[in-house]
Amino acid sequence: MKVYDIRDPQDRIFAFEIENLGVGRRGVCRIVERIPGAKVTRRPKFLSWFREAEFCEFTVDGESFAAEEPWGDNSRYWIGPKPPRWVAQAEKVRDAFANT
Repeated sequence: MKVYDIRDPQDRIFAFEIENLGVGRRGVCRIVERIPGAKVTRRPKFLSWFREAEFCEFTVDGESFAAEEPWGDNSRYWIGPKPPRWVAQAEKVRDAFANT
């Protein structure tokens, strides 16, 4: 899967975006579930595309992450730590999507 890296001022990848076409909100959660040490804590609700930008929350090795569609009807999903900042686990999450 193609990922679009988002870097911090120190040039470290702290979040990324993926194209939502073909993956879907529930598909994001399924990919997260395959990450060693990950636990999905909130899944998309019924009609989530209509009523919530942030649709999946999860932890990886104790760090909180979220997946969201920041502009409502966007072509990409943003995936990163919550709150947004660099954490070592971000690479593990990014690699899971890049290798899908």
